[in-house]
Amino acid sequence: MNALTALRRPWTLIGIGCTLSLCMIAIENLSFTDGLMATTYHRTQTIWLVLGIAAAGVVAAIDPVYVRRLALTGYFALTVLLALVLLVGREINYSRRWIEIGPMNLQPSEFMKLSVILVLADLFDRRRSNGAWPIRQLAVPGLLLGVPVVLINLEPDLGTSLVVAAIGGSIVLYEGVRRRSLLVTATLAVVAVTVAWQVGIVRPYQKGRAEAWYQAMLEEDDYSKPSSQQTQAEQALWAVGSGQLSGRSDAQAKNSVLRHLPFVHTDFALAPFAARFGLFGTLGLFALYAGVVGWALRLADRAQERFDALVAVGVAALIFWQFFINAGMVIGLLPVVGITLPLVSYGGSSVLTVLVGLGFLMNIAVRRRGR
Repeated sequence: MNALTALRRPWTLIGIGCTLSLCMIAIENLSFTDGLMATTYHRTQTIWLVLGIAAAGVVAAIDPVYVRRLALTGYFALTVLLALVLLVGREINYSRRWIEIGPMNLQPSEFMKLSVILVLADLFDRRRSNGAWPIRQLAVPGLLLGVPVVLINLEPDLGTSLVVAAIGGSIVLYEGVRRRSLLVTATLAVVAVTVAWQVGIVRPYQKGRAEAWYQAMLEEDDYSKPSSQQTQAEQALWAVGSGQLSGRSDAQAKNSVLRHLPFVHTDFALAPFAARFGLFGTLGLFALYAGVVGWALRLADRAQERFDALVAVGVAALIFWQFFINAGMVIGLLPVVGITLPLVSYGGSSVLTVLVGLGFLMNIAVRRRGR
């Protein structure tokens, strides 16, 4: 099966079309940043998008045998980098998440998302189970997932650690686990979160965000006008609502968003888009993500190799959970945790990770036989 044949498939066309549309939206959305920074962000993000698309093309052509050979090595290398970040990483906004390499700031936790997908897919494919997995056989996958989750949360980066955990959980659920194993795992997760909250692993500002979200869910606030007393989540929700059904003019949208909401190019990139294009445009954006996730799940369903199916499920989980947490955060359904909107938010490591993940989907599509 060659690439041209794969491109004739409707779901492949849908997936690629949705991906390119999201890339174009990413560039356009940066117009909401102010002054000279807008030009800098445009140029830098364009470079990252081009590099990401090129990397996706390379990944699409690689024999998966080589990928599987390097999966565990890459995982351990990234684990070491995550530990180094805590010691020598660059600190921005009280978090150590980045390693400086010349003019670039790379975020190992972003690349760990793909590494977890590959190493779990390889492990589950090699250690086949005749039925649902019992709890004792999930110890190794749990360790491979738990180590990066803990290291990432220590940076601290709660949003990324949640996404990594959700990716691993999605792959495990796809593989199938016994009901007892699921109950034990859920109980352990609740205990771990409770202990983390009590002993200080969850930072005070993270607790404050969760408490503010909970309080906002209980109260009825007036979001008709922005206020300096509002939290980021409240300001984001006001910006989203200001777009109404069909959006506002560029000048009106910029005035309503830029004056009151920080990080409109990263964590809150959905807010300026919703202010400009309204409910209809936002639903269209959601449909683009649904198209990419649908493509991944279609490939998982039709894959001839178990490894391919697990990778496709992992990439689908990456896109879905990162989108879900970010969108939920912006519209107030979830607490603010600090995470990018896939492809649309500014950030080189995030863009590279998502596009390389989509490159793996293209690799599966090219090698798949039949319709």
